[in-house]
Amino acid sequence: MKSTFLLILIFTFLFSSAQVGKTCENPIVINSLPYTTTDDTANYADNYDPPTSGSNLPNCTSSFMGLYGNYYHSGNDVIYSYTPSVSGTIKIEIPNATAWTGIFVYTSCSNIGQNYAGCQTTTQDGVITIDNFAVTAGQTYYVLISSWSTPQTVSYTLNITNSSTSNLAVNDSELRKGKISMYPNPTSKELNFRSSENIVSASIYTIEGKKIDFFKVYNNVLSVESLAQGTYIIEFTDKMGKSITKVFTKK
Repeated sequence: MKSTFLLILIFTFLFSSAQVGKTCENPIVINSLPYTTTDDTANYADNYDPPTSGSNLPNCTSSFMGLYGNYYHSGNDVIYSYTPSVSGTIKIEIPNATAWTGIFVYTSCSNIGQNYAGCQTTTQDGVITIDNFAVTAGQTYYVLISSWSTPQTVSYTLNITNSSTSNLAVNDSELRKGKISMYPNPTSKELNFRSSENIVSASIYTIEGKKIDFFKVYNNVLSVESLAQGTYIIEFTDKMGKSITKVFTKK
């Protein structure tokens, strides 16, 4: 009888530990967008409590008092992962968030509580949104939902959608046909655009999805000489309002 009881305890422990969504190493995988789900962090566990004091805390400018982002990991945590097949921008939203809920986006499990690729928190009931978050094809993004220690658990509806789904579908087709092009890539000084409609503006993001700046484009030429060497995401828009999202390298 004791052996049977012990086996039941071991099985229960292993089943609980292996529950999908409780850890970054075993997240709820989002295979395609749009994605929506309704759940409660009470169904998971409080596995991540990063430091809330110290000199090297990450800054979540949308959170209460800025550097208090890690406090929003104090409740139960649930983690989703998404690996886009194409580069673009996405919108992550909880439309019915409970007060003191937070959404955090990470590019690796080791970054939890150390470096936010994106974040949004709230001190009152309402909508919390990470909008126009730039994603790179092949990169896995981890979306962590948690809360302040009070409440320890929160119910939520999570919606993740492509901000540029229709644009990307058209863009890829037009790029393959040679109707739109961006060159040279890599580049050291400037990007040139070739399009049936003039390119009038561009937004540049880091590869982690943080917006660097918005630029007006004149004569289909954009200077990137001031950028540091590295890989960036650019979303450029023509005079008809059609946007194209691509990745380029500044050498």
